[in-house]
Amino acid sequence: MKKKAIRSSSNGNFRGNFILWGLLILILKIAGIAFLVQGFILQLATGILYYGLLHYTLGIIFGFLAWRLYKKKF
Repeated sequence: MKKKAIRSSSNGNFRGNFILWGLLILILKIAGIAFLVQGFILQLATGILYYGLLHYTLGIIFGFLAWRLYKKKF
């Protein structure tokens, strides 16, 4: 009696998952940089330091998430 080979479905999805994680990391990096630049521009435009702090904070959070995902997945 011949045994049928069991195919692992994870091997076929690896490339798709790799691309999706890469896109997520790229989007987080772009959002992080965009928020950092926007915070800097808000500070320059208004002359008030705390106007850009929310954008700086969001930029740092997105950048940190992108870095953590990059280190964890690759």
